[in-house]
Amino acid sequence: MELRKYLRYAQSLLRSSEWSVTRFTGSLRQTDQPLNVLFYGSSNLLADAFLNPGYQQESLGFFQPLRLQAAMQRYGSADVVLTPHLPWQTRPTLLLPDYLEAILPLPASMESFMAQLRGNTRRSVQQALKSDVYFEEGLSLDDYREFHTQMLIPYLRTRHGEHAYLDTLENLYAQAERSHLIFVTQNGQRLGGFLLLKPRISGVTYFNKLGLHPAVYADKERMRQLNALLYYKMISLNIELGFSAINLGITPPVFGNGIVWYKTSWGAHFTPNADLHRYALHIAESRRSDILKHMQAVVQVEANQLWVNLTHSDGVEEDIKRHRFSGLRHVVLVDEQGRPEKRSLG
Repeated sequence: MELRKYLRYAQSLLRSSEWSVTRFTGSLRQTDQPLNVLFYGSSNLLADAFLNPGYQQESLGFFQPLRLQAAMQRYGSADVVLTPHLPWQTRPTLLLPDYLEAILPLPASMESFMAQLRGNTRRSVQQALKSDVYFEEGLSLDDYREFHTQMLIPYLRTRHGEHAYLDTLENLYAQAERSHLIFVTQNGQRLGGFLLLKPRISGVTYFNKLGLHPAVYADKERMRQLNALLYYKMISLNIELGFSAINLGITPPVFGNGIVWYKTSWGAHFTPNADLHRYALHIAESRRSDILKHMQAVVQVEANQLWVNLTHSDGVEEDIKRHRFSGLRHVVLVDEQGRPEKRSLG
């Protein structure tokens, strides 16, 4: 099985000529120091680990992954460089997954799920269920258009700004036959919805999209409750359909990312992406101390280690245990000189 995985990955590398080169410019997190970041082939999920909001993004071109050295000679280096790591190469100090898979296992009943849910999340759901709302399924192209234009696109732009990935209505509706589009409605107005994608043959469902109407953005508490309601309905629908797990979607491998903690609060288990795409992280020696001091912690592939700067390490292990970051077994605390200290979470 592992050999076949490597062979498929090698084949994809040989066939590919469209890995992107992207430059990010802005300021180092928590400072006003300028920072230049260059990603070779990354899905760009790690930019927020290094840069303050408002950074600029520029696509420089494309390269063939087996000709990385030629690409680096053409496009150059930066303060932070992310390059694809091939399985047969010497392992670098910092090796990151392209993204994390967030899988939420499900029991046989919703009662069992609620019983195992963390206290704060369970109370949020119970409180939200008391509101005067109901759920309805959308089936028509007009329903998908309403979800896409009035909920999904505004929500993504509010959360991610100009860097948001915006899927098309055509792509969403093309999968309608194996999707469930569910709206949460109050007083006749649809306030939000989610799109659940069922597997073609067997496996787990995929939590494809979630959107909220701009009418609720001003009330953060209302947004939180509606979000909890949509997750609750999605989980109950999966249990009714007889599925044993949900894939909650691609998650950036950044420990400080709010997406990680929110999915963890529902019981998600995290693993590195299964397709073997990995990235080596290179930090310019002249900037190493400042960058390690201010960058967010990122999840490393080997044993799912977490790299954390020692200046921010107080209570790190306790915080991870409290959030039940499933799949994380070790923490590697890194001081300002880049010296690692590995600690087991037992």
